[in-house]
Amino acid sequence: MSVTVVIANYARPLNLQRLIQALCEQTVKPTIFVWDNSPTQDFHDSRIAWVIQSSRNAQCAPRWWMASHADTDFVLIHDDDLLPSHPKVLAWTLDAAAKTAPFAVGVAGVITSSHLGYWQSRHVGLRATRVERDARVDIVKGCYFCCPTTELAAVGYLELDAEDDIAVSAKLGRGLDQPHLILARLHQHFELLPEGAHARKNRHNHRAARDAAQCRYFKLR
Repeated sequence: MSVTVVIANYARPLNLQRLIQALCEQTVKPTIFVWDNSPTQDFHDSRIAWVIQSSRNAQCAPRWWMASHADTDFVLIHDDDLLPSHPKVLAWTLDAAAKTAPFAVGVAGVITSSHLGYWQSRHVGLRATRVERDARVDIVKGCYFCCPTTELAAVGYLELDAEDDIAVSAKLGRGLDQPHLILARLHQHFELLPEGAHARKNRHNHRAARDAAQCRYFKLR
């Protein structure tokens, strides 16, 4: 099985360099794409198969567009503040992704509720409640999101300011309850890197935007 790892970066070049090195040390060698939102940064690395330098911060949605153009079996959206600390992280991810297809796998997610907003719903995995065993969820968070390339390519257009991981999780989920999978095995095999002041969660409307996206894409059931 083959995989393309797609990274969106904004003003975190040191994180990006560390992540690329860690990915190249995996037992499964990925193809690497980078969408660079830093207009004043000139990032080059021969290990990257495709890099796009944006003249504006287009946020997160373009990474899914890049991913849909991969020619590998799977694509993996990977945040640049997360570092795999074990060489078999990608291998374990692909093994689970093949069994979970056509749905997604990841390391953090949300189990939605018809009467609760995004922040009141149950969050599991990395930076939330530790999972002792694999957990089924409705939303796989975009920090680490793996799915079949053909499935992602069928998702189509995403608005630039969309809460992209919520939108993609809903579209891939096809209206089913908790179709995606959070992998307990991976929880202890990541290092959290500095997020910096430009982290998306520091936007003034971040909490409201996440609530609105869950309401939009996950209707009352």
